[in-house]
Amino acid sequence: MSTVALVNPTDLVGKELRETLERRAGWSAEVRLLTTREDEVGTLTELGGAAALVAGFDADALDGVDLAFFCGTAAELAAGLAELPPEVTAVVLAPPVVAGVNTAAAQRAANGSGRILLSPHPAVILLAHLLHPLAACGLDEAVATVVQPASVQGDPGLEELFEQTRQIVAMTQRRPTPIFGAQLAFNLLPIPAPANALAATLAAVLPKPAGGRPLSLQLLQGGIFHSLAASVFLRLAGAPGLKPVRKALAEHREIELAKKPAHLGPIDAAASEAVLVGAIQEDAAVAGGYWLWAVMDNLTRGGALNAIEIAEAVL
Repeated sequence: MSTVALVNPTDLVGKELRETLERRAGWSAEVRLLTTREDEVGTLTELGGAAALVAGFDADALDGVDLAFFCGTAAELAAGLAELPPEVTAVVLAPPVVAGVNTAAAQRAANGSGRILLSPHPAVILLAHLLHPLAACGLDEAVATVVQPASVQGDPGLEELFEQTRQIVAMTQRRPTPIFGAQLAFNLLPIPAPANALAATLAAVLPKPAGGRPLSLQLLQGGIFHSLAASVFLRLAGAPGLKPVRKALAEHREIELAKKPAHLGPIDAAASEAVLVGAIQEDAAVAGGYWLWAVMDNLTRGGALNAIEIAEAVL
């Protein structure tokens, strides 16, 4: 691989991509920083410990590029992908792909007519890593509540949460909340949009039989800056017991069982490359019922790492 492009590299996921590529063994390619945002053209940022210039995005800027990572809003992605040359593979941060779960789908798409591979919402990535290894335990049903952080809304979400927190602590006048619509600091909010689309994406990602099992998903907006948290109820055929469940999760490549499960929270996942699993408990009221608690950084494992591992598997 000779040249890689990062499109819109200055937002939260773009920054994480730059830093992860620097640390990742085997990525010695030239990296071009491009943007679809007019106000970012010509700005300076950092790449590999040195100053780097962000250039404007167009088809000519992708000349000689093998792989392009796309970050940004839906409108920005649409504008960039419309100019994608046929020889460039794009990983967007479409069939959805979770690295280590349905990577074969990415390989088939890249070898066929598909050149655009989607790294889905971090909640889908988290649940895919949790449910995929449990298919062998007879997964019959899953019900999940996922709390997402403010950083899912990018820098504007972080800034709004920080400003709300500052206003509350300083007891100053409250300002409008255009991102979240209400006070998020020290609070938990419902998300109006239904989670059906995310549940459908998860079903498409998971290989059968896990992908064919019913999943009920609720998504909440938490007053936290980084990392997802999930409370998941599972119903497993035959009530295998806690030991096989723990073993199945521990053997999954991206999962790490927490050393102190009773105190595991989203803050523990910050900058971690693993999905951290905490308490796993049997439900005494439901035969074969189990509860588990897990956290994951939405920018590392749920963003940059998943996108990079898709590219490694495909190219």
